[in-house]
Amino acid sequence: MRKTEKRDKTGHIRKIQYTAISFLIVMIAIVAAVMVNIRHLYGQKEDEKQEKIQIVQTEQDHKDITRLREQLIQYIKENESSREDVGFYIEDLESGDSIELNGDQLYVAASTYKLPLAMVYYDHINAGKMSAEEYEDLLNSMIVNSDNEAAEYLFDNLGGYDEFKRLIASYDDQQEADLAYVSYENEFTPRNMGHILGYLYHHKDAYDPLIKNMKASMPGQFLDRNLNIYFAQKYGSYDWSYNAAGLSLTGHPYSIAIYTTLGDAGETVIGDMNEICFRYFNDSEE
Repeated sequence: MRKTEKRDKTGHIRKIQYTAISFLIVMIAIVAAVMVNIRHLYGQKEDEKQEKIQIVQTEQDHKDITRLREQLIQYIKENESSREDVGFYIEDLESGDSIELNGDQLYVAASTYKLPLAMVYYDHINAGKMSAEEYEDLLNSMIVNSDNEAAEYLFDNLGGYDEFKRLIASYDDQQEADLAYVSYENEFTPRNMGHILGYLYHHKDAYDPLIKNMKASMPGQFLDRNLNIYFAQKYGSYDWSYNAAGLSLTGHPYSIAIYTTLGDAGETVIGDMNEICFRYFNDSEE
């Protein structure tokens, strides 16, 4: 009887031990599951927090370009220039935002037309339709020195003004969709030239020689007048028309096309306005 009682007593103890161990294992599993769930929820909240931070940073980094328009119009007013005598189109080449004044008004282009003319030739050269060696000197002279004889030869060789305007339509979606958008004279709207500059920037690898020539075009004058940074530009003047179109490739990228009917005072206005733009896009405090 004592042996039986001992076995019963021993067996009862072992049963309690097994139950305690099972209970402990279950509790460990429950705690582990809870910890995993907490980490998952915490991770989601951290991801959401990071996403919110990124959105805020993006909004902070994105400049309100409409403020730049206000500054430029204020400058024109303070300079005692008529708003009808100045037209501009400026685009932030990172965000795609743009501002304009008299953007759809036609202005005498003067030599700024030579910029898209050169682009057409580089398109033909890149496509193997023309020889770079045959036209290199003419293209360099037309952009760097604004050589009219070189431009006239290239222009006539292309097939005249109608053919020229037809070919450059691919640089501006609006022109391509509506040919009435542009004049078949030597006239451009600031918006049309601005769109052409945008195309040039977004395909700049195909136009590397042209951009190098633009940087060598009238350094210290027109768009580069106040900056002296070899601003990539094509300038033009004829009678009362003083114009410039270019790309800022130093610091924050933007395109700028300014057309004026202010006579030689137009060059000063062009230089001042581009300085305002350059400071605006590159001032970290804005």
